[in-house]
Amino acid sequence: MTFLMILLLVVVALSVASVYLIVRDGRGPQRPPVSHFEDARFVAPLAR
Repeated sequence: MTFLMILLLVVVALSVASVYLIVRDGRGPQRPPVSHFEDARFVAPLAR
């Protein structure tokens, strides 16, 4: 019985963490960091 309670606790903790990451991750597209070099060869044609 103790094993099932520990297993249930782990499952609930992982579920809560998953939902938290799903909710927190909805920040939309972000620009690259300032230190990121953008190579002109890989830019979309409409973005030039």
